[in-house]
Amino acid sequence: MINEQKLTHLLKVLKSYAETKTCYERTSDYQPYDCADYNYAFDDGADYGEIHFARTLLEQIGEKFEYPCEKEND
Repeated sequence: MINEQKLTHLLKVLKSYAETKTCYERTSDYQPYDCADYNYAFDDGADYGEIHFARTLLEQIGEKFEYPCEKEND
């Protein structure tokens, strides 16, 4: 892959993460301590961190993406 292809692929992957709903966006009253198994809370936290990081990176370089809460009928 040339550098331009790598950048295009990286942006595509970052956008797919950034446009994923976090645990708080899926359930408005999400509370991690309500989980019956704390492994689920850990997984939710890890997913939240990845999504937030992808959004932060895209915002820093001015790349447009669609927040899931802004999508209609989702």
